[in-house]
Amino acid sequence: MKIHLIFVGKTRELYLREGIEDFLKRLRRYVQVEVKTVRSERLTRESQATRVVAAESEKVASAVPRDAHFVVLDRQGKQLSSEGLAHWWQRLEQGGCRKLCFAVGGVLGFSNELRSQAHTLLALSKMTYTHEMSRLILL
Repeated sequence: MKIHLIFVGKTRELYLREGIEDFLKRLRRYVQVEVKTVRSERLTRESQATRVVAAESEKVASAVPRDAHFVVLDRQGKQLSSEGLAHWWQRLEQGGCRKLCFAVGGVLGFSNELRSQAHTLLALSKMTYTHEMSRLILL
């Protein structure tokens, strides 16, 4: 199975970038991983949050590989234990899934439209993390 990760915006914190690179290096020993970063929209006083969310969501939607099982990380998503995640992953593989795509949004999250396009909405925890921390926790 090939894993695709789509991140909105750059990871600005050095310690998080280093952690992400370390875990990507470890993960790539076992599975193909591709990371795509789409440019975040600038949020200013003049820009409306809904416009920013819509624009970022459109960029993510266009980056999702064809025929991939699309997973959006969302605080309202399903929470799984480590064992539950392993069983979920196994069911996908047994069902013939060849591409798995995870999307981590920007500071404002994703549009309802993008959420509805996802095959799975997944929450990392009941706690809320920054979008940059979520990237590292996902790995």
